Amino acid sequence: MFDFDNRRNRFIKIEDVPDSYMREIKKKTLSDEYYPRYHVAPKHGLLNDPNGLAYHNGEHHIFYQWFPLGPVHGLKYWYHLSTKDFVDYTDHGIALYPDEDFDSHGCYSGSAVSVDEDLYLFYTGNKMLEDHTFIQSQCLAVMGNNNSMIKKGVIANTPADFTHDFRDPSVIKRDDKLMMFVGGKTIEGDGALALYVSDTVEGDFKYQGKIDAQAEDFGYMWECPSYYEEKDQGVLILSPQGISSQNKYDYKNVFSVVYAIGDKVDVNQQTFTHGGFIEMDKGFDFYAPQTYLDHQGRRIMLGWLGNSKSKYPTDKNGWAHMLTIPREIMIKNDTLRQRPLAELKALRTEKQALHQTNYLTSKAFELVCDVEDVFQLSFENDKGDHITFSSDGMAYCLDRTHMSEVYAEKFGTVRYAKRKIQKNHTIRIFVDHSSMEIFCDDGETVLTSRFFIHQLSLLKIENITGNLYYLSNIKNGQTI
Repeated sequence: MFDFDNRRNRFIKIEDVPDSYMREIKKKTLSDEYYPRYHVAPKHGLLNDPNGLAYHNGEHHIFYQWFPLGPVHGLKYWYHLSTKDFVDYTDHGIALYPDEDFDSHGCYSGSAVSVDEDLYLFYTGNKMLEDHTFIQSQCLAVMGNNNSMIKKGVIANTPADFTHDFRDPSVIKRDDKLMMFVGGKTIEGDGALALYVSDTVEGDFKYQGKIDAQAEDFGYMWECPSYYEEKDQGVLILSPQGISSQNKYDYKNVFSVVYAIGDKVDVNQQTFTHGGFIEMDKGFDFYAPQTYLDHQGRRIMLGWLGNSKSKYPTDKNGWAHMLTIPREIMIKNDTLRQRPLAELKALRTEKQALHQTNYLTSKAFELVCDVEDVFQLSFENDKGDHITFSSDGMAYCLDRTHMSEVYAEKFGTVRYAKRKIQKNHTIRIFVDHSSMEIFCDDGETVLTSRFFIHQLSLLKIENITGNLYYLSNIKNGQTI
């Protein structure tokens, strides 16, 4: 393994590393008991933000940021997968390399727009100067037939009212124009969103100004904006850094994710009028989600199941993080609801009715539970190590204090969420070796988390009925 405390090692290119190292790190990764089976995860190294999500030429295309050499944030590539059904995946390998002057120190996050036979990939190019400061520019690459890639270069530089922290372009089409939203930090030290407009997909993106998003003192940096429009409404999903609260329910993650539903962005006035920001996930490990519209008219979302500040127990085996399961999101009663994508039911194999004590034969499964006001689930091993999810009727509680491997304790080991449906209802929980995704309150309350229990073997329940479905691996992708 490289010594990544020496930060120069984080900028070593994959082509400069011997094959023997790559074989060793891949072997360690895939043999880890915590490695997932039905989530997209890296073969080795670190995965973070999902990028360039799009339905294009009859397939769902998924890209993500990847540092291949170890479980740290280093020189970023874009990795590429595609699927027609979220069961069988095609692994296309690296899509974007940091091989140009403007992206020499990393191809950072971005989005995609499908136009005819081409997929236009908008991303942030990261370049380090001699004084070790960075320039972040918004760039364009075009993926044509056979996944051929042509980089078009820089399409937008950082405006004067923003610092060098300026990245993650989100591009959408509105009528005959394209709108690009870029997250950043202003020279005053506040998180903000910049707006650009172009007449064509390869045109000159002109800076319109900062968006007034009705959010004063709302963090020092806004990352990974994902903006879309549905009928007469605009929806902004955002990852602001540096927000917190005085209560135990809100903004307790390392960095949280929020959304707002309102009027469509006014391009001329650079305003987004909405009903307020709402936290999107109440778990420990959820960040940088991105959405896209598919051929069925569904709004699909994937997020990064991890965070950038915690050291994970998997680090010692040379890998870190995964993507969430694909989720469909929809607006209901002025809130965003999330539900697991319907295609995931094809992964179901054996079905078991739930009992008070359940002996697990696999660590990859789904629970469909009818819960009472007060309930508890405990996921355990035979030594008593456990993680619990429970409710007292008024709130939910996810407690990972007693895992086999407790980590990131400075960020807390318990998360709470106010309960929206204070009566019996159905919840769904997806467990995959070291990840848990919990959908409550008709998808209004979601908790996404990593957890680490050696030899997970037991599920104990109280005041719950329902079924357990063991889930098969995704195929031909990276999780094998």
